[in-house]
Amino acid sequence: MKPSACLFASLLVLTFTATTAQDLLRLSLRAKGVTAITTSHDNKYLALAQGNDLVIYGAGTDTKIKEFSGTFAGQSQRFKYGHTKDILDIRFNNKADLLATASSDKSIKLWKMPSGELLSTLEGHADAVVALRFADDDKFLISASEDMTIRKWDLATLKEVFSKKEHTKPLRGLDVSLDGKWIASGGGDQQVVIYNTQDGAVVKKIPAHKDWVRSVAFSPDSKTLASGGDDRAIRLWSTESWAKEKEFQQRGWIYDLQFSGDGKYIAAGLEKNAIEFYDVKTGLISLKLSTPTPVLKINVAPDGKSVSSIEEFSTDVHTWDIASLNISPVFHYKDSKDKAPPQIFVSNPPNLQNNRVTVYKDILDLRGSVVDESGVRQLKVNGVQTPIKENGNFVINLPLAMGDNAVNIEVTDINDNIALKKFVISRKNLTGQEYNPVNAKNYLMVIGINNYQYWPKLNNAVKDASDVASTLLTKYNFEFDNIVMLKEEQATRSNIYNSLRGLIEKVGPQDNLLIYYSGHGHFDQLLNEGYWVPVEAHTNSNGDYISNTEILKIINNINSQHTFLVADACFSGSLFAETTRGYSDNVEKFKSRWGLVSGRLEVVSDGALGDNSPFAKNFIGYLKENQKEKFAVSELIQQVKIKVAETSNQTPLGNPLKNAGDEGGEFIFYKKN
Repeated sequence: MKPSACLFASLLVLTFTATTAQDLLRLSLRAKGVTAITTSHDNKYLALAQGNDLVIYGAGTDTKIKEFSGTFAGQSQRFKYGHTKDILDIRFNNKADLLATASSDKSIKLWKMPSGELLSTLEGHADAVVALRFADDDKFLISASEDMTIRKWDLATLKEVFSKKEHTKPLRGLDVSLDGKWIASGGGDQQVVIYNTQDGAVVKKIPAHKDWVRSVAFSPDSKTLASGGDDRAIRLWSTESWAKEKEFQQRGWIYDLQFSGDGKYIAAGLEKNAIEFYDVKTGLISLKLSTPTPVLKINVAPDGKSVSSIEEFSTDVHTWDIASLNISPVFHYKDSKDKAPPQIFVSNPPNLQNNRVTVYKDILDLRGSVVDESGVRQLKVNGVQTPIKENGNFVINLPLAMGDNAVNIEVTDINDNIALKKFVISRKNLTGQEYNPVNAKNYLMVIGINNYQYWPKLNNAVKDASDVASTLLTKYNFEFDNIVMLKEEQATRSNIYNSLRGLIEKVGPQDNLLIYYSGHGHFDQLLNEGYWVPVEAHTNSNGDYISNTEILKIINNINSQHTFLVADACFSGSLFAETTRGYSDNVEKFKSRWGLVSGRLEVVSDGALGDNSPFAKNFIGYLKENQKEKFAVSELIQQVKIKVAETSNQTPLGNPLKNAGDEGGEFIFYKKN
């Protein structure tokens, strides 16, 4: 007896397109007098400054984790620990165990996370401290002030390393490049000044704007500096030459700028009541979020899924959903000790051997994943920057020319370690060539298991599989060289899976494939998933089985003309699509993916010892008794369904497979001459 099994869960892909900013509003936090906002690099904390108070939330939630800046000590001790005036900037270090705050009270404070313990106060600026950045693996802190200076602080000694005064008016913008080379500052004197991070030496003074410079931001790869200000322009500068590369004109002042973690977009907080995301390569607006009032501060989350904003005259901090931009997540920053390159895995095309694979398509879904402990900064496929999903997966539609197509995958992590993977996809173009059964090879894979190690033994699964193979070899156009047979102890999970997968490379677009499985099946009601049970599989151990989803995925990647899957076990009717077919004279030229199973969600008979199962007996019987020179798979299925239903209490099902590449054709069986 074979326990029931269910075949193939459908894949549902949801596409969401928002038409208004309100549609994308994910969360509003009610706050009073918000002056600064930031998210920790691990995307765990969101910090808000409300005047001289500091509140920590869980990132992306309204859950308040901590409120400090002196208030925890009691009202009478309020200013003993905290700032006495508004906090103007907040920054987490890489590990998110340290938080730095800059204030109008001219001081910088360092807080232990998540306890909120005040560790130290740095003093030295003569006016409000407007911006902060950690530098050099969190060993140093860079600050900018309205006193027109930038300062570098050693966090080990809590001493000032240097102070530089190159501006003639108060500062507003500050950033440090992720490669650790440059500091950039901008302010009321309309210029952007570039410093060497190590000693503060001036590298370049750029007359960048015609009015106040409000914000500067380095790209994640440190190759571009963006600046924006009151002259309504965003300008991009090359860090190699410090020459202007691009310019985006706006309708109002630019209050804040930030690159997305993958460097693909630059986000701008605008005076004209909006947040806009620009494609760095084209300069075009990719997303616009309208706000009630001017946007003073923006914060793109490290996971690339949201952006938060502080708006003038507003008591709410808004968080917007920007998942549609497909920004690759970045959670970590520089670590000089990290010398390990990222890892690259390619899942499609499968079966890459000696860095070469043959396909029969003009467009390939190149799929894979990239892994790096420090975080991936950038993925390029043949020089094209490619988005990376939160789990590290990527997919790109790759057009293929006739012949060899070189594929170069380049991955750079946060610490500038680079991994390369190169291979060749050889395209053989059969488009427009009508299927010719004379030239087709018929491949057969047969699996039969009686003697399970942990499951009940079966009577006739091996005999059924052997008899099917023998009948097809004897009477029909199947050759021994094109058969894969796995019986008893050969039918392990690894052997079954790898043999199926190996057919992707073997079976060509004018070939046919028949897969016959006879053995135990299992159905998981919780997951609504069916499985084949290999010979060594334990009971109640889904991880030992081969899921129907895995099988369907492999079948979908086998570029055959016709594939016919036959399974003598119980499967769900959800396997099949409702459809009709024409006559055998014309359906053969269309691709097909059919399935025939021995029952629904029910236990089916294995038959008496030494005999065939009721299903196999009728399947083999039709093949043996047929007198036609050729017949379509639908004829075989119809006869087997009728005969089995007449002689047993099970109801076979047969129809085209869902989502497996069926195009309306049918497998045609030809008798040997």
